[in-house]
Amino acid sequence: MNFVVPPARIGRPFITLLRYNRRFWKAYAFGLALATFFSLVNLAMPMVLGHMVDLFNSRALNRPMLTAYCGALIGLGVITGIARYFERTLIIGASRRFEFDLRNDYFLAVQSQSREFFTRTPTGEILARASNDIAYVRELIGPGMMGTVDMLRLPFTLAVMVYYSAHLTLVACMPLPLVSILVYLFISYINKQSQKVQDQFGVVTTRVQENLAGARVVQAYGIGDVETAAFAKESEIYMREGVKLSVVMSFAWPVIGMMVGAVMLLVVWRGGDMVLNGEYITRLKWTADGIGFTSVKFTLGDFTAFLACLLLLAWPLAEFGWVMTLYQRGAVSMKRIAEYMAHIPDIRDTEKTDFSIANVKGSIEFVDVSLRYDGRTALKNVSFKVEAGETIAIVGATGSGKTSIVSLLTREYDPSEGTVQIDGTDARTIPLQTLRGSIAYVPQDTFLFSDTIRANLTFGRPDADQAETDHAADVAQLTETIDSFPERYETLLGERGVNLSGGQKQRLAIARAVVLDAPILVLDDALSSVDTHTEELILQRLKSVMAQRTSIIISHRVSTVRHADQILLLENGEIVERGTHDELIARGGHYAEMHERQLLEEELETTA
Repeated sequence: MNFVVPPARIGRPFITLLRYNRRFWKAYAFGLALATFFSLVNLAMPMVLGHMVDLFNSRALNRPMLTAYCGALIGLGVITGIARYFERTLIIGASRRFEFDLRNDYFLAVQSQSREFFTRTPTGEILARASNDIAYVRELIGPGMMGTVDMLRLPFTLAVMVYYSAHLTLVACMPLPLVSILVYLFISYINKQSQKVQDQFGVVTTRVQENLAGARVVQAYGIGDVETAAFAKESEIYMREGVKLSVVMSFAWPVIGMMVGAVMLLVVWRGGDMVLNGEYITRLKWTADGIGFTSVKFTLGDFTAFLACLLLLAWPLAEFGWVMTLYQRGAVSMKRIAEYMAHIPDIRDTEKTDFSIANVKGSIEFVDVSLRYDGRTALKNVSFKVEAGETIAIVGATGSGKTSIVSLLTREYDPSEGTVQIDGTDARTIPLQTLRGSIAYVPQDTFLFSDTIRANLTFGRPDADQAETDHAADVAQLTETIDSFPERYETLLGERGVNLSGGQKQRLAIARAVVLDAPILVLDDALSSVDTHTEELILQRLKSVMAQRTSIIISHRVSTVRHADQILLLENGEIVERGTHDELIARGGHYAEMHERQLLEEELETTA
């Protein structure tokens, strides 16, 4: 559906819900019509029952008449049951389709966020809103809507009760102002407490997610008990807040039920007295001249019908408190969901985007680019140019700004100053889908999905054939690893590829980039976990791949970058040296020192 919540509507969840469910109006309209029909047919049962009791009381009821009345009651029950079934099917079905749309749109909204959103937002909080909060909103639209529709019987039932006795109806309605006050107090508390519970659920979910993701670190440091205690503390807070909410929500039902019981007692006492005293009541009468009033005796049948109507009225009244809790909890949840769905990503397609750009050739130019984020300067006045098909290498110490260059290229960030140009065009004017789909990126932190080797390898191009897959595995020196598994490409990997070594993960990520066959290839320290011999083999195989595309190699190893057409050395976010490998060695600067140091380290490792 791809519905976007305007920021102004974050605080108005019901307007958002109405707009979201607009396309299901037919289901709700038919459900409402069936509910009205159900209420009217249901009300015929007390009237039939009352008439039958009067015939019993006057001894005018014979066996055929009794059979007819019982058949009528059964028929009315079957009709109301069928109407109720289709009413629930329509409304609950619409709520499930709404949940489907909301869940997909929420995922799309989160997925489209820029890097800064995920930097400041805990993953557990995102997951909590995707699970708990969406479920609560669905309960509001489904069971909550059903409960609201049940309220339709209130005016019809009250009208029939007034018909039988306006006096007894007044007696029955006496506690309603008190019920209204209690419901208002319940709702005010439930609203505040629901927010606390759902916020704390996000904290608990974040704690669980972090511990599961870092389980190996927790075990390695032997701090399982510490983490368990910390989780128990957060979980206890969630439990206490949840218990407070449950106590009030549970209290609402008995209080309303007690009110209904008190009303029933008052009605039985006063109505029974009216029957015993043979009191007369004023009732509407339809005549040939129109509607008039007549005075009739309040019979046992009238009293029975009135009590049956009161029982029909009791359920919606008792249900009222439950429906209000669903409304409050659902409104809080919709507000929390809308906060993320209304968040406009910093990096997005805008009115300046040129959607006519469908592909990228691969030339890259940084023009006086500076980047500042999180209160620090990552890059300062960086300028370089790479023609399509060339290879550029970027080296430097940790924190020198190497990965920031890639972040600008893929538009995880936009430059604070200067421009990044692709094919002579400002990258900000290229559609994000086109730009990112043109870059095969192997990041430092290799991420693999809990899926088969084939699914991970062809993640960017699911339609890749077997020959392309085999070629990519061969380039990345992954064929031997794949062959070592009985299921080969269909081998299921654990979470984040836990059943592969660091080097195997990196090689699988390289193979994934090769399969994508994009015009720009970025290797961000992609061989750091691979031994030097395997590194050399991979680089040799990559030569043919890189010859056909623009390549950016980021590494701390000089051996990885020495064949590049151009090498940039970064220090503190600035380019301090640039040139080919031979030019930089001849210059005798920092790059030459780095080369000498790494040669010495390799020699010492070989000697050892």
